[in-house]
Amino acid sequence: MFTQAYSPEQSAFGKLENGRDVLILYVKEFSEQVRSINQSGLSKYTYHWFATEHKDAYVLQVTWENEIHIAIRFNPQHFGLIDQLLQPKDVILTTTPISLLMEKAQISDYNFIEFNDVLTFSKLLFEVPNSESES
Repeated sequence: MFTQAYSPEQSAFGKLENGRDVLILYVKEFSEQVRSINQSGLSKYTYHWFATEHKDAYVLQVTWENEIHIAIRFNPQHFGLIDQLLQPKDVILTTTPISLLMEKAQISDYNFIEFNDVLTFSKLLFEVPNSESES
């Protein structure tokens, strides 16, 4: 099965109001999927990790009940992000550049970031894919 995967262009770490650590990923290509999922009110999803054919990157694939899916590719330069996911972590996927969100917060003198059009994942965990080849 061929899966189109996109890499994060920006990332950030922070804390949620409840004190839990969060990883924020900006992937602009998922605008349509984020909008569809949010409009449908879907909240149940499954996810799994797999290695690319040449085993030079990892892909996180998330699928919702209505078969909408996204795939985020973590290339070697993103392996530090995967290190953050060795312990369960909340993840926010945004389709707005993090730098723009930060700029808006600074202009408004906020000590928080306002998000629109995001997907949130609770306690996401990196699992080393099994050695079986997936295609």
